[in-house]
Amino acid sequence: MRTALRGLVVLAVAVVSSAPATAHHSEPLYFDMTKAITLEGLILRVEWINPHALIFLQSKNEKGELETWTIQGAGLVVVARKPELKERLKAGIGVAARVFPPRNPLYLDDTQTVLLTRPDDPKTSSRIVGGGQIRLANGDVLAFGGGPTF
Repeated sequence: MRTALRGLVVLAVAVVSSAPATAHHSEPLYFDMTKAITLEGLILRVEWINPHALIFLQSKNEKGELETWTIQGAGLVVVARKPELKERLKAGIGVAARVFPPRNPLYLDDTQTVLLTRPDDPKTSSRIVGGGQIRLANGDVLAFGGGPTF
């Protein structure tokens, strides 16, 4: 009986240790989850990369000047479950996006990963935001990330 119990314990440990890790960075560390902003503009490009899909959105600021925003969205696992995201979010379409603004200085490295940086680092960008819902011109709303909703 003890041998069978030990065997079950070893089997349980093996199964648990072979499961993929689901740990991830803290969204509140990167983005201010107490505030939400809406950006409107044209999608320049969409990067369906790991660890997060990215939308590069060109929007006008208060002065009417064009700015490019990087919207960090869901991971590719979520995108795989929602094929409509890839089909409908394409360069050249106009959208409105609900996003969380950055809490800390962020930058996008060469592998297209959003990382924390120091306030005095020249790579810092204030236009990297945490994605939520995307509203298309026809009124359809897609969840691009776990961020704010309309």
